[in-house]
Amino acid sequence: MSDWMDEVLDGKPLEAEWWKIGYIENLLPYTCIEQSEKDKIYKSLDSLTDVDADKIIPYLKENQQLIDPKDQYNKMVKDGMFN
Repeated sequence: MSDWMDEVLDGKPLEAEWWKIGYIENLLPYTCIEQSEKDKIYKSLDSLTDVDADKIIPYLKENQQLIDPKDQYNKMVKDGMFN
């Protein structure tokens, strides 16, 4: 609970938690973004802040390459392809 207060008082952003960095590393190979953008994210993992990680994770999930046909179908329905 005091982490965010320490961040406000110190003026330094918190480092990203290890599980978030691991999650980003696992999502990157399965995203449909340019390789240069993937490389940029890989290089920034060492100095990634918690706020940046919270922005990157939803971005990678939105651009995730779905392998399972059921997941692909559900995404198409969600995106309104069959309306």
